Amino acid sequence: MPDTEKNEVLKFDKVRINYGSSIKALNNISLSFLEGESVVICGPNGSGKTTLLKAATGLLLPTEGRVFLANEELTKKNRNNAFKKIGFLFQDSEDQLFCPTVREDVEYGPINQGLSPETINKRVEYALHVMGLEDLADRPIHHLSGGQKKRVALAGILAMKPSVLVLDEPTNGLDAQTSYDLIKTLKHLNEDHGFTLIVVTHDMNSISQFAKRIIILKEGTIFKDGNIRDVLTNIEALEEANIEPPIITRYFYLKNKLSQEENKTLPLSIEEAIHEP
Repeated sequence: MPDTEKNEVLKFDKVRINYGSSIKALNNISLSFLEGESVVICGPNGSGKTTLLKAATGLLLPTEGRVFLANEELTKKNRNNAFKKIGFLFQDSEDQLFCPTVREDVEYGPINQGLSPETINKRVEYALHVMGLEDLADRPIHHLSGGQKKRVALAGILAMKPSVLVLDEPTNGLDAQTSYDLIKTLKHLNEDHGFTLIVVTHDMNSISQFAKRIIILKEGTIFKDGNIRDVLTNIEALEEANIEPPIITRYFYLKNKLSQEENKTLPLSIEEAIHEP
Protein backbone atom coordinates (compact mmCIF):
# COMPACT_ATOMS: atom_id res chain seq x y z
CA MET A 1 0.00 0.00 0.00
CA PRO A 2 1.19 3.59 -0.54
CA ASP A 3 3.20 5.60 1.96
CA THR A 4 0.65 7.89 3.63
CA GLU A 5 3.31 10.52 4.53
CA LYS A 6 3.60 11.68 0.90
CA ASN A 7 1.24 14.08 -0.84
CA GLU A 8 -1.81 12.51 -2.43
CA VAL A 9 -1.97 13.40 -6.14
CA LEU A 10 -4.92 11.23 -7.20
CA LYS A 11 -7.73 9.60 -5.25
CA PHE A 12 -10.67 7.37 -6.12
CA ASP A 13 -13.43 7.37 -3.52
CA LYS A 14 -15.94 4.51 -3.93
CA VAL A 15 -15.99 4.98 -7.70
CA ARG A 16 -18.45 3.08 -9.88
CA ILE A 17 -18.61 3.49 -13.64
CA ASN A 18 -21.32 1.78 -15.67
CA TYR A 19 -21.56 1.41 -19.42
CA GLY A 20 -25.24 1.43 -20.21
CA SER A 21 -27.67 0.21 -17.60
CA SER A 22 -26.05 -3.09 -16.66
CA ILE A 23 -22.33 -3.27 -17.53
CA LYS A 24 -20.19 -2.34 -14.51
CA ALA A 25 -16.73 -1.31 -15.74
CA LEU A 26 -15.56 -0.22 -12.26
CA ASN A 27 -17.25 -1.33 -9.06
CA ASN A 28 -16.63 0.49 -5.76
CA ILE A 29 -12.99 1.45 -6.41
CA SER A 30 -11.15 3.28 -3.62
CA LEU A 31 -7.48 4.05 -4.33
CA SER A 32 -4.86 6.66 -3.56
CA PHE A 33 -1.79 7.52 -5.64
CA LEU A 34 1.01 9.46 -3.99
CA GLU A 35 3.52 11.98 -5.27
CA GLY A 36 6.56 10.29 -6.80
CA GLU A 37 5.04 6.82 -6.97
CA SER A 38 5.59 4.49 -9.90
CA VAL A 39 2.55 2.22 -10.14
CA VAL A 40 1.56 -0.49 -12.60
CA ILE A 41 -2.06 -1.46 -13.17
CA CYS A 42 -2.64 -4.96 -14.54
CA GLY A 43 -5.57 -7.22 -15.20
CA PRO A 44 -7.17 -9.38 -17.89
CA ASN A 45 -9.06 -7.78 -20.76
CA GLY A 46 -12.29 -6.24 -19.55
CA SER A 47 -11.10 -5.81 -15.97
CA GLY A 48 -11.46 -2.01 -16.06
CA LYS A 49 -7.88 -0.83 -16.57
CA THR A 50 -8.44 1.69 -19.36
CA THR A 51 -11.67 2.87 -17.75
CA LEU A 52 -9.70 3.62 -14.58
CA LEU A 53 -7.20 5.72 -16.56
CA LYS A 54 -9.97 7.64 -18.30
CA ALA A 55 -11.58 8.37 -14.95
CA ALA A 56 -8.23 9.56 -13.58
CA THR A 57 -7.86 12.09 -16.41
CA GLY A 58 -11.47 13.32 -16.44
CA LEU A 59 -12.32 11.70 -19.76
CA LEU A 60 -14.96 9.69 -17.89
CA LEU A 61 -16.88 10.81 -14.83
CA PRO A 62 -18.05 8.30 -12.21
CA THR A 63 -21.57 6.96 -12.24
CA GLU A 64 -21.18 6.99 -8.44
CA GLY A 65 -18.37 8.11 -6.15
CA ARG A 66 -15.74 10.80 -6.65
CA VAL A 67 -12.30 11.25 -8.22
CA PHE A 68 -9.91 13.84 -6.81
CA LEU A 69 -6.90 15.22 -8.69
CA ALA A 70 -4.53 17.21 -6.48
CA ASN A 71 -7.31 17.34 -3.84
CA GLU A 72 -9.80 18.85 -6.30
CA GLU A 73 -12.81 16.79 -7.32
CA LEU A 74 -13.14 16.23 -11.06
CA THR A 75 -16.54 17.44 -12.25
CA LYS A 76 -18.22 18.33 -15.54
CA LYS A 77 -17.27 21.94 -14.91
CA ASN A 78 -13.53 21.53 -14.30
CA ARG A 79 -12.52 18.20 -15.87
CA ASN A 80 -11.19 19.90 -19.02
CA ASN A 81 -8.50 21.49 -16.86
CA ALA A 82 -7.21 18.10 -15.70
CA PHE A 83 -4.57 18.09 -18.45
CA LYS A 84 -2.68 20.83 -16.55
CA LYS A 85 -1.92 18.32 -13.79
CA ILE A 86 -2.06 14.94 -15.47
CA GLY A 87 -0.79 13.77 -18.86
CA PHE A 88 -2.35 10.81 -20.67
CA LEU A 89 -0.38 8.76 -23.22
CA PHE A 90 -2.85 6.79 -25.33
CA GLN A 91 -2.18 3.20 -26.32
CA ASP A 92 -2.01 4.29 -29.97
CA SER A 93 0.25 7.33 -30.13
CA GLU A 94 -1.18 8.20 -33.57
CA ASP A 95 -4.29 9.39 -31.72
CA GLN A 96 -2.42 12.34 -30.18
CA LEU A 97 -0.07 13.47 -32.93
CA PHE A 98 -1.62 16.42 -34.78
CA CYS A 99 1.12 18.47 -36.44
CA PRO A 100 3.41 18.12 -39.48
CA THR A 101 6.77 18.01 -37.65
CA VAL A 102 8.11 16.79 -34.31
CA ARG A 103 8.81 20.28 -32.94
CA GLU A 104 5.39 21.59 -33.96
CA ASP A 105 3.69 18.67 -32.25
CA VAL A 106 5.66 19.04 -29.01
CA GLU A 107 4.91 22.78 -28.83
CA TYR A 108 1.20 22.31 -29.60
CA GLY A 109 0.21 21.83 -25.94
CA PRO A 110 2.22 24.73 -24.45
CA ILE A 111 0.91 27.06 -27.17
CA ASN A 112 -2.65 26.15 -26.25
CA GLN A 113 -1.83 26.80 -22.60
CA GLY A 114 -1.26 30.42 -23.57
CA LEU A 115 2.36 30.52 -22.47
CA SER A 116 4.93 33.08 -23.59
CA PRO A 117 7.15 32.23 -26.59
CA GLU A 118 10.20 32.07 -24.30
CA THR A 119 8.51 29.62 -21.92
CA ILE A 120 7.22 27.54 -24.83
CA ASN A 121 10.71 27.27 -26.30
CA LYS A 122 12.22 26.24 -22.94
CA ARG A 123 9.59 23.57 -22.42
CA VAL A 124 9.97 22.20 -25.94
CA GLU A 125 13.75 22.01 -25.65
CA TYR A 126 13.40 20.31 -22.26
CA ALA A 127 10.95 17.72 -23.61
CA LEU A 128 13.01 17.02 -26.74
CA HIS A 129 16.14 16.58 -24.63
CA VAL A 130 14.54 14.26 -22.06
CA MET A 131 13.04 12.07 -24.78
CA GLY A 132 16.21 12.07 -26.91
CA LEU A 133 14.55 13.75 -29.88
CA GLU A 134 16.78 16.76 -30.55
CA ASP A 135 18.04 15.30 -33.84
CA LEU A 136 14.48 14.61 -34.99
CA ALA A 137 13.00 18.01 -34.12
CA ASP A 138 12.36 19.06 -37.73
CA ARG A 139 11.47 15.63 -39.10
CA PRO A 140 7.95 15.10 -40.48
CA ILE A 141 5.79 12.96 -38.19
CA HIS A 142 4.92 10.56 -41.00
CA HIS A 143 8.62 9.73 -41.44
CA LEU A 144 8.94 8.39 -37.89
CA SER A 145 8.92 4.80 -36.68
CA GLY A 146 6.31 3.57 -34.21
CA GLY A 147 8.74 3.89 -31.33
CA GLN A 148 9.72 7.42 -32.33
CA LYS A 149 6.07 8.45 -32.56
CA LYS A 150 5.53 7.12 -29.04
CA ARG A 151 8.42 9.24 -27.78
CA VAL A 152 7.11 12.34 -29.58
CA ALA A 153 3.67 11.85 -28.05
CA LEU A 154 5.25 11.56 -24.61
CA ALA A 155 7.44 14.63 -25.26
CA GLY A 156 4.29 16.60 -26.09
CA ILE A 157 2.89 15.63 -22.70
CA LEU A 158 6.12 16.52 -20.86
CA ALA A 159 6.16 19.96 -22.49
CA MET A 160 2.89 20.77 -20.67
CA LYS A 161 4.62 19.99 -17.33
CA PRO A 162 2.00 17.76 -15.66
CA SER A 163 2.99 16.23 -12.32
CA VAL A 164 1.38 12.86 -13.10
CA LEU A 165 1.93 10.73 -16.21
CA VAL A 166 -0.73 8.15 -17.07
CA LEU A 167 0.26 5.67 -19.78
CA ASP A 168 -1.96 3.06 -21.44
CA GLU A 169 0.10 0.09 -22.71
CA PRO A 170 3.16 2.25 -23.58
CA THR A 171 5.17 -0.68 -25.02
CA ASN A 172 2.31 -2.04 -27.12
CA GLY A 173 3.44 -2.70 -30.71
CA LEU A 174 7.10 -1.90 -30.01
CA ASP A 175 10.02 -4.21 -30.72
CA ALA A 176 12.12 -5.57 -27.85
CA GLN A 177 14.91 -2.95 -28.00
CA THR A 178 12.51 -0.02 -28.37
CA SER A 179 10.44 -1.33 -25.44
CA TYR A 180 13.59 -1.67 -23.33
CA ASP A 181 14.64 1.91 -24.15
CA LEU A 182 11.18 3.25 -23.29
CA ILE A 183 11.16 1.40 -19.96
CA LYS A 184 14.52 2.99 -19.12
CA THR A 185 13.05 6.39 -20.01
CA LEU A 186 10.07 5.83 -17.70
CA LYS A 187 12.40 4.93 -14.85
CA HIS A 188 14.42 8.09 -15.58
CA LEU A 189 11.30 10.28 -15.62
CA ASN A 190 10.20 8.90 -12.26
CA GLU A 191 13.49 8.74 -10.39
CA ASP A 192 15.37 11.72 -11.85
CA HIS A 193 12.59 14.12 -12.87
CA GLY A 194 10.05 13.40 -10.14
CA PHE A 195 7.07 12.45 -12.29
CA THR A 196 4.43 10.24 -10.73
CA LEU A 197 3.81 7.27 -13.06
CA ILE A 198 0.60 5.27 -13.44
CA VAL A 199 1.07 2.67 -16.15
CA VAL A 200 -1.34 0.09 -17.55
CA THR A 201 0.48 -2.82 -19.16
CA HIS A 202 0.36 -6.52 -19.99
CA ASP A 203 4.16 -6.68 -20.18
CA MET A 204 4.90 -8.45 -16.89
CA ASN A 205 8.54 -9.12 -17.76
CA SER A 206 9.67 -5.49 -17.53
CA ILE A 207 7.51 -3.81 -14.90
CA SER A 208 9.84 -4.54 -11.97
CA GLN A 209 12.46 -2.40 -13.74
CA PHE A 210 10.55 0.82 -13.10
CA ALA A 211 7.56 0.18 -10.80
CA LYS A 212 7.42 -0.27 -7.02
CA ARG A 213 3.69 -0.90 -6.62
CA ILE A 214 1.22 -3.02 -8.56
CA ILE A 215 -2.57 -2.96 -8.65
CA ILE A 216 -4.41 -5.90 -10.18
CA LEU A 217 -7.99 -5.37 -11.31
CA LYS A 218 -10.43 -8.22 -11.75
CA GLU A 219 -13.98 -7.73 -13.03
CA GLY A 220 -13.89 -4.03 -12.20
CA THR A 221 -12.69 -4.47 -8.61
CA ILE A 222 -9.31 -4.31 -6.85
CA PHE A 223 -7.98 -7.86 -6.59
CA LYS A 224 -4.48 -6.99 -5.29
CA ASP A 225 -2.71 -3.78 -4.35
CA GLY A 226 0.78 -3.98 -2.94
CA ASN A 227 4.54 -4.10 -3.26
CA ILE A 228 5.52 -5.37 -6.68
CA ARG A 229 7.73 -8.16 -5.36
CA ASP A 230 5.12 -9.47 -2.94
CA VAL A 231 2.44 -9.56 -5.64
CA LEU A 232 4.49 -10.89 -8.56
CA THR A 233 5.90 -13.77 -6.52
CA ASN A 234 2.44 -14.84 -5.35
CA ILE A 235 1.97 -17.23 -8.28
CA GLU A 236 -1.27 -18.73 -7.01
CA ALA A 237 -2.91 -15.30 -6.71
CA LEU A 238 -1.72 -14.31 -10.19
CA GLU A 239 -3.21 -17.48 -11.64
CA GLU A 240 -6.51 -16.71 -9.93
CA ALA A 241 -6.50 -13.29 -11.61
CA ASN A 242 -5.48 -14.76 -15.01
CA ILE A 243 -2.17 -12.88 -14.89
CA GLU A 244 1.06 -14.46 -16.13
CA PRO A 245 4.05 -13.76 -13.84
CA PRO A 246 7.38 -12.77 -15.40
CA ILE A 247 8.76 -15.76 -17.30
CA ILE A 248 11.88 -15.93 -15.14
CA THR A 249 9.76 -15.86 -11.97
CA ARG A 250 7.60 -18.77 -13.14
CA TYR A 251 10.71 -20.73 -14.12
CA PHE A 252 12.25 -20.44 -10.65
CA TYR A 253 8.88 -21.09 -9.01
CA LEU A 254 8.56 -24.41 -10.84
CA LYS A 255 12.26 -25.22 -10.37
CA ASN A 256 12.04 -24.61 -6.62
CA LYS A 257 8.87 -26.65 -6.42
CA LEU A 258 10.54 -29.64 -8.07
CA SER A 259 13.54 -29.39 -5.75
CA GLN A 260 11.24 -28.80 -2.73
CA GLU A 261 12.81 -25.39 -2.07
CA GLU A 262 9.53 -23.48 -2.26
CA ASN A 263 10.52 -20.86 0.34
CA LYS A 264 13.44 -19.50 -1.69
CA THR A 265 13.20 -15.92 -2.97
CA LEU A 266 11.90 -15.76 -6.53
CA PRO A 267 13.70 -13.39 -8.95
CA LEU A 268 11.67 -10.88 -10.96
CA SER A 269 14.25 -10.37 -13.71
CA ILE A 270 17.14 -12.09 -15.43
CA GLU A 271 19.52 -9.69 -13.65
CA GLU A 272 18.24 -10.94 -10.29
CA ALA A 273 18.31 -14.57 -11.44
CA ILE A 274 22.01 -14.33 -12.28
CA HIS A 275 22.76 -13.80 -8.60
CA GLU A 276 20.61 -16.73 -7.47
CA PRO A 277 22.70 -19.56 -5.95
